[in-house]
Amino acid sequence: MKCNLCNSTNNEIIFDYTRFEKRNVLKCKDCGLVFLEEMESADFYEKDYRHIDTLPEKTPEELFNSPVARQDCVNRAKWIQETFGSLKGKRILEIGSSSGYFLQMLTEAGAKEAVGVELTKEHSEYSRKLGFTIYSEPIENIGLKKEFDLIVTFHTLEHVTDPMAVTRAVGSALKAGGIFMGEVPNEDDWSIKIFDNYIIKRFHYDPCHNYYFAPGTLQQYLKLAGLGHIKLETVDRYNCYLQLKRILSGEYDKGNVEQLLKRDVFAKPNEDVRIKHEPSYQETEFNRLFGQAVNNELMGNCLRWIAR
Repeated sequence: MKCNLCNSTNNEIIFDYTRFEKRNVLKCKDCGLVFLEEMESADFYEKDYRHIDTLPEKTPEELFNSPVARQDCVNRAKWIQETFGSLKGKRILEIGSSSGYFLQMLTEAGAKEAVGVELTKEHSEYSRKLGFTIYSEPIENIGLKKEFDLIVTFHTLEHVTDPMAVTRAVGSALKAGGIFMGEVPNEDDWSIKIFDNYIIKRFHYDPCHNYYFAPGTLQQYLKLAGLGHIKLETVDRYNCYLQLKRILSGEYDKGNVEQLLKRDVFAKPNEDVRIKHEPSYQETEFNRLFGQAVNNELMGNCLRWIAR
């Protein structure tokens, strides 16, 4: 396969499974980009994505009301306002707007207009019923020119078939001085880089994620799209204490792969490691200190960027 970032065909297989599907994960030997050998197309996201059995939330209503999704949105809105500043009077585009909950939050925060790009038909229709303008085709096909003060995308860039085309389209769609902010799973996640753990890798490599970005490869994409003043940081979306405990205790051994994956992928909100449970002082302090340490090394499990 040809690398989307550097066009090299010099790649190697680094893992041979994606969650519940046997599928090769490749790494470009020249630039380091990680990607799937078999990728999902835009048609898949329009028609099939929200109907597959490996997603915990399926309908627009379920996702709109998901406690995990809502907590993520609250954290992201806080980060945007602390970094970007006031949203009052701003035109904002969200790529991968799903059922529209984050668009609603942006509007409530003062945005003049919050617009979405969402390929899944039932989710885009649900968002339109809430009153939002939603594009139902990839951003690189829309032809947007200097229209938005801020473009955001959260856990969407890893799903697209051509991230180079997407980031370049973002550069064209931003007004002069506009900002692009977002978040993706981090290929340099501490649990992947430090521990050679089979279940952690199975959980990390999702068959619906076409690409896996590390700080170096993400920065190259942003630069090649004509974006500058790039700042990268990482954030831990998961409970580090619980993850590390599961690894070191041997709970994540190879014998119970399918059972453990199903337990964690389909966890109830009060058991989901994406919601930080802090029952004790020790756990609270560990998550705080450990989170600071890995994020300083850009090894948190989610990679964020700000580019102008």
